[in-house]
This record gives sequence, structure tokens and C-alpha cells, in this order.
Amino acid sequence: MGKFLEAVLLLSGVIIGAGMFGIPFSFAQAGFWLGVFELAVLSGVVLVMHLVYGEIVLHTPTFHRMPGYVRMYLGPRAAAAAWGSALFGIVGTLLAYIVIGGVFLGGIFQHINIIPNSGELPWPLVLAAFGSVIAFFPLRKEAFVNGLLTLLLVGLVILLSVALLPGLNPRYLENISVANAFVPYGILLFALSGGVVIPDVITLLGRSRVKARAAIAVGSLIPAAIYFLFALAVVGASGGVVSSDAIRGLAPIVGEWAVLVGSIIGFLAVITSYIGLHGSFQALLRLDLRIPRAAAWGAASGIPLAFYLVGFRDFITIIGAVGAVAVGIDAALILATHNRLRQSSGAALSPSAYVFEGSVYALVSAGVAVYLYQLFV
Repeated sequence: MGKFLEAVLLLSGVIIGAGMFGIPFSFAQAGFWLGVFELAVLSGVVLVMHLVYGEIVLHTPTFHRMPGYVRMYLGPRAAAAAWGSALFGIVGTLLAYIVIGGVFLGGIFQHINIIPNSGELPWPLVLAAFGSVIAFFPLRKEAFVNGLLTLLLVGLVILLSVALLPGLNPRYLENISVANAFVPYGILLFALSGGVVIPDVITLLGRSRVKARAAIAVGSLIPAAIYFLFALAVVGASGGVVSSDAIRGLAPIVGEWAVLVGSIIGFLAVITSYIGLHGSFQALLRLDLRIPRAAAWGAASGIPLAFYLVGFRDFITIIGAVGAVAVGIDAALILATHNRLRQSSGAALSPSAYVFEGSVYALVSAGVAVYLYQLFV
């Protein structure tokens, strides 16, 4: 597998994860075409954020994770905010993978029925253990395995979506609910974001600026296209009865085969993202806190699992919070870090750049405020 393709698949594999299965539910709540509009806007915003973060990594001689870059360019106070956001985001994301991945893994074994009483097994714990073992290996092996799983995942998503499209009912796509217009926001940000692995993408490509930019662009846009196709197929076939995981609600409409295939897709989506993010969490702890590799691996494996064990298990709430709060804060910090980097090199921002950044800051602030209002009020 070529390095460029491996880098693209590493980024896409981390992005295409558990968040994909919350998108049809959120689109059904807000209205399909309103959801598509939000998908297009937020895909563009996240793409720019990924490219900007890539520029920060490329222009900095030493490798870090986001809190490390923020500390270098913005100081310790901003770094504390970056650390809080990074820990909240990574732990929350790995927790979401454990929650929904356990559902999909259990669904697979219940349908193939090769393990007696498989429904009673602790599948989330099995998934966490399996993903952590794979993530123990060095990046090159991890990236290769992740790339193969991502190729299989994309193929199965397309297969399931194409199989569902003949049953599409256009009336299911017509409704719009202004009251629920904000439901897709946090879920989409969660589902589209994969910046945590961009330093690894650049490591694979040997700091080649042209290849890195191209890999980041392609790796960021592939998930957006997959999400549109998947949401169109599921919402078009299911209408207002879309389940929160997008899969279990398909059984009464198209049959149990769709649940089995969907569970396999879900497992692949979760495990590819879990592997990549677990490795990034380890790197964050090793590079910026100087924690030994074994201890970093143990922390990345144990902390999300501990939150699951104490009762944090609401999938939609978890991904909405991570998307609206952590991803939003990260976007603001990336822009501020990039500004400081440009200022240190003597470059000036264009008026259009100021407008874009102001729009991102406003979107982030509104997103965090509205999500917290909906969550607590």
C-alpha cells in the first residue's frame, strides 16, 4: 500500500467512526435537506481546520499534539484549555466507540449465533480489549491494519446504501423542523473531525507539504461523501422511525440481513477509529507529558473504559457534547495558533481570512451555547 493512500485511509478511517451512525437520526429530526445543508457547511469548515492544523505541524520543527503546539505559540494558559479540550474530546470519543461498538459487536454474534447466550456477554469490554491490543503496535503496523479495515468499511457502506436506495420514499426527505435545526450540529462536528491524527499523517508522508495537503483534503472529504450517501439511504428508507444507531430500525423495513450487514459496518467503523484515536492519545501523553509508552497505552485503554463502567452510556449525548464543545474549542485554538505562527513569520492575514475566522468563532460560540442550553435547560 502506497504511503499516500495509507495516509488518506488513516485520516478517513479515524473520521468515519461512531458519529456516522448518529447522522441519519439527527437528519430525520431536523429534516433531511436541512441536515445536508449543515453537512456541506460543516464539512467545509472542518476541511479548512484540518488544513490549517496541517500547516502548523509542517511549519513546526518538532512533533507534538495540539496542546503542545498551543503551548509553544500561545502560552501555558491557552495550553491548559487545549489540554482540557483534548482530554474531554479524546476520552469522550473513545467512550462513544466503546458504547456503540459493543452494540454492533453483540449484534454480529447474535445474528451468526455461534456463541451460546451471546447477548449476555459484555461486548463493550470485548471491543475495548480488542482495539487496545491492536493499538499497542507501532504506527506503521497500526496504519496498515487501519487502512485495510477502512477500505472494507467504505465498500460495505456503499453496498448497504445501494441496497437500501430502491426502497427510498421521497416523502421522507421533505419535512423540515426548525425547532430541531440544531440537532445535527454537534453530531456532525463529531463525525467529521479527525484532526487528532493529522500529525501521524504528516509523519507517514515525511513532511512533504504537497502530499500532506492533498492527503488531508482527500481524507477529509471522503467521509462527507460517505455520510451523505448513508444518510440518504437510511432516512429515505426509514423516515421518522430512524433508530439512534441508524441500524436496528432497519429490521422491520428491509429485514434482519440489513441489521447484520449494518452491524458489521458499524464494528469496522468503530474499530478503525478506535485504533487511530487510541494511538493518538498515546502520542499525546508521550510527547507532551513524557509518559512512558506502556503507561500511556494503559491510560488510553483504561480511562474511557472507567467512564463506561461508572455509567456514561448515552451514545447521542456523548457524541453531541464532544462535537459541540471539544471540537468547537479545538477549532478556535487552531485558528489562534495559526495566527500567531503567521505573525511570527511576518505574514499578514487577508480581509477574507479575518471574515472566515470571525465566522468560525461565532459558529463555535453559538454551537457551544445552544448545545449546553439544550442539554441543561
